[in-house]
Amino acid sequence: GPGGMPGQMPPGGMQPPGGMQPGMPPGPGMGMGGAPARQQMARIDPAQIPRPVVNQSQEVQVFETRVNGCHINPPSSSTRFVVRDRGSASPRLLRASLNTVPATNDMLGNSGMQLALAVQPLALPDPDDDPVLVVDLAELGPVRCGRCKAYMNPYMRWADGGKTFVCNFCNASNPCPDSYFNYLGPDGRRRDTYERAELSCGTYEVVATKEYFARPAMPVIHVFLIDVGHAAVASGAAAATCQCIEQVLDSLQGGDNTLVGLVTFDSSVHFYNVSKGQAQPQMLVMPDTQDVYAPMPSQLLAKLTECREQLAELLASIPTMFAATAGPECCAAAAIEACVELLKPTGGKLHAFVSSLPNSGMKALKMRDSSSSMAEKEKQMGLLPQDLTYLTLAAQAAEYQICIDLFLLAQSYVDVATLATLSHTTGGSMYHYLPFNPMMDQDQLLNDLKWNVSRPQGLEAILRVRCSGGLDVEHYLGSFYKPPNSPTDVYLPAIDCDKAFIAKLNITEKLNPSNEVYLQSALLYTSPDGGRRVRISTLALPVSDQMGAVFKGADLDSQLANITRQV
Repeated sequence: GPGGMPGQMPPGGMQPPGGMQPGMPPGPGMGMGGAPARQQMARIDPAQIPRPVVNQSQEVQVFETRVNGCHINPPSSSTRFVVRDRGSASPRLLRASLNTVPATNDMLGNSGMQLALAVQPLALPDPDDDPVLVVDLAELGPVRCGRCKAYMNPYMRWADGGKTFVCNFCNASNPCPDSYFNYLGPDGRRRDTYERAELSCGTYEVVATKEYFARPAMPVIHVFLIDVGHAAVASGAAAATCQCIEQVLDSLQGGDNTLVGLVTFDSSVHFYNVSKGQAQPQMLVMPDTQDVYAPMPSQLLAKLTECREQLAELLASIPTMFAATAGPECCAAAAIEACVELLKPTGGKLHAFVSSLPNSGMKALKMRDSSSSMAEKEKQMGLLPQDLTYLTLAAQAAEYQICIDLFLLAQSYVDVATLATLSHTTGGSMYHYLPFNPMMDQDQLLNDLKWNVSRPQGLEAILRVRCSGGLDVEHYLGSFYKPPNSPTDVYLPAIDCDKAFIAKLNITEKLNPSNEVYLQSALLYTSPDGGRRVRISTLALPVSDQMGAVFKGADLDSQLANITRQV
């Protein structure tokens, strides 16, 4: 309204409606039933409006996840803070949109806000944060509830002298394994509570046992797919790509077992055999881009330690080899599918560098009409994939634990909406440089590629969010693969410290305001060194039947993360 935004106090010198001063009783003719009085009562109290609290000082804020056994609202994500794990997960890993949960679903609807959980399971910590401890229980493996399969956490209740524990998610009573037994103290807690991360920390990792292996742990595999068509060579994208790949080879994780492969494409697909014992690389050409395949897959992936020099020489020679490439044909989609065939036996990461619209071979795309005469609905169709077979290819890649990263080094339209489905479904990343200029963009390309291969990450991951009684996960939002036969799990061929997901929550029954509700994220993944681990993060939130308390606990960062993913 005049004088300020809705919900704000009027500027200095202006009076509230009806000429009243704040705190004065109604005057004559201004009874409680009068219009001015109703206006005053309907005003929003600014103290009740959720606003991010930003730390204005230069000092680093120390944030304890719980104080005196109570949940503490996390600081804004833009604030520099250090986390002390006191039994609830760090807000870098789990951040709820409402830090006070409404007691009923009707109350949640009346608030106009959504209840969601932002999950970033491998988020980068501050160097001074409490570290995530790794627990190795040997053959026993992770301790879990027998009914709901929730993992051990600080909120499990111990009974019968430590011989049983009651699950805080489903209230089922479970016998304690003999090798895990310990006596209880006078306070009813185990005597080794602070000696075990799973009993005292909101986040910990536990070494997985054989039951968590569907197959032997996959090695770290990188296949680099380079566009050497006319547009890529002419713009300098091909030469820049080769130089950047050569510079990041020493940053690949996985140690001596790291495998690499190299493929190029223009109007056909070219594979390179750089295995040990060859005088020079062997090129295998696949001219048929309508029926793709991977020739000799076992010989096209070589150990990096054995082919490092040969690979560097090949990368240096590729721009010269294809300098005379002519014609506008680009079979990028066929080349990507051929690389998926190459990686099917093992899984791995595919880094595809594309400089032109895939206009030849299978899954060829067409330029879309973007004229101003188009209707608004027709323009919006440009945000959707024009070829649904790309979704099929992405789902197939995800089932074989293949992650696709896209680097679009184009000079013009490349149909990002269609190509992006390959990265979105397989847990990959997409980088777009338009128009690509080597003088300006090569350093950024090198930085992006180096961070992509060297950042903290995991392979063949499965994520699930569990809720205590009265709450339920409605659906997930983010870049992942969700098989039709698995409604509760999220599958990720690869996951890294920059990936976050949203779990949209429902209130299914009335909650008790005197109790807390519990949320737990469990990520099963393979580390680059070949270890299979489960990272478990647990969050306890209070419940309230007062709308004011719900608003005060609203988290702007998580709310925005939830809303933007629904666009």
